[in-house]
Amino acid sequence: MDQHNHQHAESPEMLSLMGYSLARETGQFQKGIELCLKAIAMNPHSSDNYLHLGRIYLLAKKKDLAMKAFRKGLRVRKDARIIDELRSMGIRQSPPFASLPRTHVINRVTGKIMRVLKLR
Repeated sequence: MDQHNHQHAESPEMLSLMGYSLARETGQFQKGIELCLKAIAMNPHSSDNYLHLGRIYLLAKKKDLAMKAFRKGLRVRKDARIIDELRSMGIRQSPPFASLPRTHVINRVTGKIMRVLKLR
């Protein structure tokens, strides 16, 4: 492998994708997690790295860790794929006013307004 190909294989994007592929195809969850964590350490500003990590955690049946990874990814960028993963897990966004119950009229109306304005 020449220097250029080696650098490409060690890019954060390739590491996290390799980690996810390894976990999905061979069940090597720990190795996949390690590759994704290395990718995140190299580039914490890529939502793809958190997406792949969260998907590995889901494959490994670690839903709580998957949720944490997905939420960190959303803080980096509002990635539709991460939002879809959270929805498929049955996870809803926190209410606009966390100190009030989800069903409180203020949370319901504010949530609807935010959704119409595409702020959520």
